[in-house]
Amino acid sequence: MSTEISYLNCQRCGAKCQVQSLPESNAKMLKRSQSKGLCVNCAVHDWLRNTYPVNMLLAQSGPKGLRFSHVQQQFANIMKVGGSDAEFGEINWDAIITNWDLPFPTKVKSRAENPLSQNDLNEIASGKRQGLGKYTSPKPGPLGGKTAITSFEQLNELNPGLGDKLKQCLREQKNEDI
Repeated sequence: MSTEISYLNCQRCGAKCQVQSLPESNAKMLKRSQSKGLCVNCAVHDWLRNTYPVNMLLAQSGPKGLRFSHVQQQFANIMKVGGSDAEFGEINWDAIITNWDLPFPTKVKSRAENPLSQNDLNEIASGKRQGLGKYTSPKPGPLGGKTAITSFEQLNELNPGLGDKLKQCLREQKNEDI
């Protein structure tokens, strides 16, 4: 059975993209569309933005890390495992980075394998919250973003009365040493 190949414009960036009228593919990622869709560059970005924790990391750092050859090689390995219809050489990483902020026709939705929604990714990208999925509060905790406890009051915030108890123990220890 022959497969007729035609071209349409990408729904996101407008670039010419290949479609197949009768796809015979078992691809798990970057599968060619029958009649509409995204160019390979936008499809790669769409996969990245819908795949946790990659989407969280890219929301935090932006897309410039995609220029590193070792990152690209890891993606090539993922493409092989996913049986991609696209060839690694078709991907233009600079185009992905240039078009990073263009809107997609669909929003990212949270689901079991991706706990982050589009709103979550937007908050991470804007710095309103840290990129640790749904488990991070947008407001700082009792340590105020610090990695060390610097006061008895912080201990009391973590566990009411704990700072006061520690302070009392230290006073008693000091008196015994005299």
